[in-house]
Amino acid sequence: MTDLHFCNFCDQSVPIGKLDSGEAIRHGGRVVCPTCCDTLSMATRGQSGHKRGGWLGIFIGLIGWAGLAFLYLQQDSAQNNGVTNLNAAVMQLSEANTLQDSTFAQFRSRNEEQLDEFKAIVQQGFSTSYQQIAGLDEALTKVRGQVDRLEGLADGQAGLEQETQALRTQMQITEDSVREVRKGLEFLRDGFADLERKMVVATAAPPAESGLSTEVQALLKNLKADDPLTRVAAIEELGKHQDPALIPYVEPMLQDPYEMNRFYAAFTLGEWQAMASVPALIEALDDDFAFVADAVNEALINISKEDMGFDSKGSAADRKKSISRWQAWWKKNSE
Repeated sequence: MTDLHFCNFCDQSVPIGKLDSGEAIRHGGRVVCPTCCDTLSMATRGQSGHKRGGWLGIFIGLIGWAGLAFLYLQQDSAQNNGVTNLNAAVMQLSEANTLQDSTFAQFRSRNEEQLDEFKAIVQQGFSTSYQQIAGLDEALTKVRGQVDRLEGLADGQAGLEQETQALRTQMQITEDSVREVRKGLEFLRDGFADLERKMVVATAAPPAESGLSTEVQALLKNLKADDPLTRVAAIEELGKHQDPALIPYVEPMLQDPYEMNRFYAAFTLGEWQAMASVPALIEALDDDFAFVADAVNEALINISKEDMGFDSKGSAADRKKSISRWQAWWKKNSE
């Protein structure tokens, strides 16, 4: 690519080839195009063929050289201004560099302080972590010791569990045995109660000698039947004959093995106002069936016109207290 320069007079472009061929002039940083060069040459040389124009040519040449000097001075002034501006820029750049150096120094100092603080924090964190690790290691050592002791206890616990299981099995066997014994006792109790009832009935006055009707005598005979339902029908029908002479036959039914017979016996004695049967009724309050115990309590209230607060569904202690109050009442009023 050909370098281009510009004429300092007409500001036209001057190729580098024109400068090399001598058609244009370059002196330092100043360039004069070929046209301006011809004009200046004509002004300085004058033209001999034109005598009348000699002075005019000299005048024009002087004007040309004055213009060239003026351009030179103007360019020199511009160059001085450029140098001044450049010096000012250099000064500003130097001041900026100084300010930047100061700012960088402050920034570096601040960063160093923050770095020192961060190092201190990290160091403290490391120190704390080391302490925690040491404490954790000590705790792990204790746990290992406890685990070692627990391993020994595990064997003992396994043996204890086996012994406990054996004891549970033995307790289950014992409970089953007690349950069987309880059933046997209940059977014996019922058998004894039935035997007692039969003995009382047997020792009572024979129906034939008591002047009772044939119908009543048949009912009394059915009270001795082995079938509990036959006894139920007999005592239910016998309750319609309100005769004090029948009390010795009805009262033993409070001990009958069948709970319905005990219920009808208590109901019948209460309806008959059988004061002599109060002791037997008090004893029957402890019946296993709540509806029988309630019938017995109602019979006592109906006979005595008293209420001792008996509750068949209350606790065993409360029932026992009510029975004791009935016994105390009978002891006081039996005569």
